[in-house]
Amino acid sequence: MNFVIKLAFLPLIFKTSFSFVSNNDCKITDFTQVSKVIERCTDIIISNLLVPGRETLNLNLTKGTKVTFEGVTTFEVAYWNGFLVEFSGEGVYVEGAPGSILYARGEEYWDGQGGSGGVKKPKFVHITTTGGSVFKNLYLLNCPFFCLNVHASDLTISGWVIDVVAGNTRGGLNTDGLGVGYGQNILIENSIVLNQDDCIVVNGGSDMVFRNIQCYGTHGLSMSVGNLANEDEDEGVLKNITFTDCLVADGLYGIHLKTKKGHALITDVTYQNIALSGIQEDGIYINQDYGDIGNLSALIEITDLKMINIYGSVQGELTRPVHIVCNENKCSNWTWSDINILGSGSSYCNFIPSGFSC
Repeated sequence: MNFVIKLAFLPLIFKTSFSFVSNNDCKITDFTQVSKVIERCTDIIISNLLVPGRETLNLNLTKGTKVTFEGVTTFEVAYWNGFLVEFSGEGVYVEGAPGSILYARGEEYWDGQGGSGGVKKPKFVHITTTGGSVFKNLYLLNCPFFCLNVHASDLTISGWVIDVVAGNTRGGLNTDGLGVGYGQNILIENSIVLNQDDCIVVNGGSDMVFRNIQCYGTHGLSMSVGNLANEDEDEGVLKNITFTDCLVADGLYGIHLKTKKGHALITDVTYQNIALSGIQEDGIYINQDYGDIGNLSALIEITDLKMINIYGSVQGELTRPVHIVCNENKCSNWTWSDINILGSGSSYCNFIPSGFSC
């Protein structure tokens, strides 16, 4: 029996689309490339980039994107009020390669007036990420004004250097270092700040840890809550915030909690294992009359404040190891232990924490 097998080959049309992006296609060396590269790539290199004046390096990243800075990213000088760099996205990873620098040319702006006058000064870095984002090993050089402003959740910052030491002799002012405007679940660790204002400053949020931070020439490990104008504004609740294993050297204050006008609750804050060296005014300074010295009527409350193993030195006759100015009935349940700050001046306290003798 003979079988004849007829194979009918119908034309098959395969539409195969390969979206291959080479490494060079994901490398930014010119500002005109930024928007297209961040749209198509998830592993991006920014190499020796020059950012034009009055422009923001806006990195609105796809979920899971990795960004690596290489060489020196330089920002041209322009007198304006924006941010020089903005990061947003979910679960992103941003790192600085060894030797890389983000250089803001702050020395071209500093005039001894900071944000109170003189030329307009841009802020440096703004982070608004979510979803477990990580920023590692960035080196910020010569911030014109505030160095970092975080409004984020589930964020880790590690291995940063914020270097504004040149501002010590050239008019740097309001060069706050690691700033959290509002955050939830934030870890900032293993970093160095050299500047002329707060080393760390927290304005709002919850569940934060700051550990192994070295601060030089700064205004210390700070919380700054409230505003200078509106007594009725609700600043919310700040809670579960820990500073641990930090060094503050050669600055104005060691630890500084300052509250202003408005309504807020600051609770469950811990400072632990903080070393102080060469502090020029107050080792620990808590003042609820910030911006209106002597007025103790503001409504922000500080409760459950723990200080554990705070030690070191303040220098000069007018320095105070501890300086506490509380508003009436707005400080409660403070527990302190092992406070050993040496200095020739006397402490002043209008509220006495448990476990501490002022």
